Amino acid sequence: MASKSDVINSTIGEGSVFEGKFYISGSLRIDGKFEGDIKTDEELVVGVTGKVKTDIVAKSVVIAGTVIGNITAYDEVRLLETAKVLGDITAPSITL
Repeated sequence: MASKSDVINSTIGEGSVFEGKFYISGSLRIDGKFEGDIKTDEELVVGVTGKVKTDIVAKSVVIAGTVIGNITAYDEVRLLETAKVLGDITAPSITL
């Protein structure tokens, strides 16, 4: 799964579990499980194995895994064919 930016600053890897607040200046990829708060001024990617329970605020969001929560993107949201989202999506552009 290709993201718009080739540089990912942080990764929560497959098999990892993170609970809490994650505020990052840069891009984030989640292939494990995350529950808490996420805010990034760049791109957030939820990989196929990613399971996220949070409200997301980011510049752009790419979802291939599961998200339970609302998504707010300032640029765009891309939902890939394996994406599962339970929540509201607010963005100027949504690609399915």
